[in-house]
Amino acid sequence: MLSISTKQPKRRSRYFRQPQNLSHTLTKRDAKILQAVDRFDILTSQQIAKFFAVSRTGINKRLKLLFHHHYLGKLPAQLSPKMFNSPDIYHLDLSCKAGAALERKGIALPYHKGYNRKQPKRDHVQHSLLANDIEIAFEVAVRDNLDSEFLSSLQLLQGSKRAKFSHPWKVPAFLPEHGITRTVFPDAAFALLQNRTGRKQLFLVEADCMSEPLRRRNGKLFKVSNIKAKLLIYFTAWKQGLFREKFGIAATRILFVTLSSQRAKNMKELANDLFDGTVPGLFVFTDKDSLNPNTSFWSEQINL
Repeated sequence: MLSISTKQPKRRSRYFRQPQNLSHTLTKRDAKILQAVDRFDILTSQQIAKFFAVSRTGINKRLKLLFHHHYLGKLPAQLSPKMFNSPDIYHLDLSCKAGAALERKGIALPYHKGYNRKQPKRDHVQHSLLANDIEIAFEVAVRDNLDSEFLSSLQLLQGSKRAKFSHPWKVPAFLPEHGITRTVFPDAAFALLQNRTGRKQLFLVEADCMSEPLRRRNGKLFKVSNIKAKLLIYFTAWKQGLFREKFGIAATRILFVTLSSQRAKNMKELANDLFDGTVPGLFVFTDKDSLNPNTSFWSEQINL
């Protein structure tokens, strides 16, 4: 009598590497992918596809090969515990063999520190990916604009003493009404250069994952992170001319990007209340969906 096994074969994890079964030659596109991941620290497959303006199917094939051959590592899909089919999150994870291959081809990864990565917390991952979404959206939007040029943080820091600092874009300001000095740490920084005039517009980015309140009681206003405190510190630094003094760029905008259009509206109303009914040109409030290239958000931001 024949017995038929109904046991299903064990599904192999997508985090299991099989380099021996996949031939691979490092291409120029692969080098650009590795340099992008090195620059942004972590990127999803969706972000990489958007950054290079290619289909996810095509980019996933290259990412698969780079993962299996120990150029890239994957973080567990942790954008949301309730989200199914979350995109893979990639980071640099070079083996000795992969590192040697990059050296032979002269491919530089200036941000790579070469240490063993610890598993980051989900909140940190969400926050970093939102900041990367913002920077990628601006860089992609500017590519087709002949009048403007995107300048990354690395380009802005070349030759600067601040390049050696762990937080080169931090902004400390003395608040005379409270008699204290407080510092804010932007999540990202970049600039847009107007080619015809040579004028630069610096953007300091605050990626808001809605994890902190808009305001706190006066006793805790500057002790625990909140949006009101950040607005006051940035505004004070602007009035004192600290952006021009520290960064050498006269025009500065603080870009608050959050996950909800209502949250962005609430932030703008808070700024109106703080600054006598008018929001200074210093602040820009928007939500993640407005970073879509089809929205009207870009006309004001790119056309300086």
